[in-house]
Amino acid sequence: MKYNSYGDVKVKGELGARCALLSSRLEAPMYRPPEVFRPGSYDWPGDWEGRIILALCCQSQITGRQPSFLDEIIDELPSHLNGKGYFGADHGGLISEQQLSGHSWLLRGLCEYYEYRRDTRVTGLIDGIVRGLFLPAAGRYASYPVLPEQRANGGGMSGSEAGTVDGWIISTDTGCAYMPLDGLTHAYEILSRYAPDAARDEALGALIDEMLYHFFRIPFIEVRLQTHATLSGCRGALRRYAQTGDETLIEQVKRVFGLYEEHGMTRTYANENWFGRPEWTEPCAIIDSFMVGSQLFAYTDDPHYAEISQLILYNGLLHAQRPNGGFGCDTCATDGALAVHGYEAYWCCTMRGGEGLAAAAAYSVTDDGVIINPVSVTAPVRGRRLEIVSDYPHGGSVRIRYEGGGRLYLFVPHWISSVKCDHIGGCDEHYVYIDVPDGETVSLTLELRLWQDESRVYDGPLMLASEEKQVRAAAEDVIRKNGGYEARGHRLTSIDGTYLLSEAAATAQILYVELS
Repeated sequence: MKYNSYGDVKVKGELGARCALLSSRLEAPMYRPPEVFRPGSYDWPGDWEGRIILALCCQSQITGRQPSFLDEIIDELPSHLNGKGYFGADHGGLISEQQLSGHSWLLRGLCEYYEYRRDTRVTGLIDGIVRGLFLPAAGRYASYPVLPEQRANGGGMSGSEAGTVDGWIISTDTGCAYMPLDGLTHAYEILSRYAPDAARDEALGALIDEMLYHFFRIPFIEVRLQTHATLSGCRGALRRYAQTGDETLIEQVKRVFGLYEEHGMTRTYANENWFGRPEWTEPCAIIDSFMVGSQLFAYTDDPHYAEISQLILYNGLLHAQRPNGGFGCDTCATDGALAVHGYEAYWCCTMRGGEGLAAAAAYSVTDDGVIINPVSVTAPVRGRRLEIVSDYPHGGSVRIRYEGGGRLYLFVPHWISSVKCDHIGGCDEHYVYIDVPDGETVSLTLELRLWQDESRVYDGPLMLASEEKQVRAAAEDVIRKNGGYEARGHRLTSIDGTYLLSEAAATAQILYVELS
């Protein structure tokens, strides 16, 4: 299975409304020139600038709305680089992992901009960053300090430098030196295809493989690696798999993602910021987890990854969007109580949300006709236009129109108990086949079941919660009523809709997710 690019998909419905809200937030003064360019003393050189470029590119492609300041940012960016072609200081023989990490987002942003606009200036900028900042780090990852006694366990919602060890300027975001696996593999893809240079491409490929070798040998849990860095590293490994066909990379990502599910994921499908330190969640990592799960499903066809990705999307990711459109951090619900930890992480997570919401749309349908998550989108399938209008997961109404007609495959997670449609052409364990006639709109009715998992209760993929503490209710006690829920006289709500509240209400709200 293969997903469409962001530029091929257009989002509507609930996701479209969320994108519109976020797009407005992404044009606040701090995201416009000249303020968007961080001062030279900024702890994460290239990070802010890269994230906003990536966010604006993703949102513009998925919505069709032209951002007001994207081109101006690209125009002004070269004047803010140092003499070696990157942001921040030249540290000589020292390597700053925060500088590498920040430039991973700059590479991702510039690569996405090139795919969007085919601006040849951008490949030169990408090449300069690779040659000036990253290739000099070749051969140094064997000495990257990962032992617990070498690391600092502090750190706030924005990490900070924590000293020098073995030639590395380390960060409280342990492991962020591996964040660039995401940006470098994207840079390799763009440069080798559109601006090839045999010697540089060979050197860059060797650096990526060196990083992957050491990355997968890290004892992630023991050293309390940052989960965001872990999952971004996995995304880079998956892109490298697509480039090389090395099946061991898929197996390694499955192993690490399994560790994350067991030891780094919260009860509401968000993340612990570090393995073994459930202090707060971070939407940047939640987005990575959704993308890794979705990509693993495309490569393996294992239904677990499709189901866990929907649970992450609706309960972890969408809950973290705020009423102003941005994204913020929450508690890890270790005691069953979910509350705001930091209203908005405007310096990272709000911008990261640009790709998160775009991926939610792009990963909903594959280009060969598999509908994984039936949200409202328009997307090409086998080169022809597919349009879906849906109220899923808050309802079970789905309407499909497919140009030219043909067979589509609807993935059916375990929380859909039946699919009703006059055009069902067959089914197997995880799919219903829909034969769509040319020129017709086909209607489907999905019956979502109420179910429970230990002490959590769900309606379809939506986790239910209460604003009252110690509510005891099982799935069989829940009644859908007036767009909400009741159980034994208590009002319940799904946790994905916090962004519909006022800022004050969203900040003050505490949701108790353990019901039964």
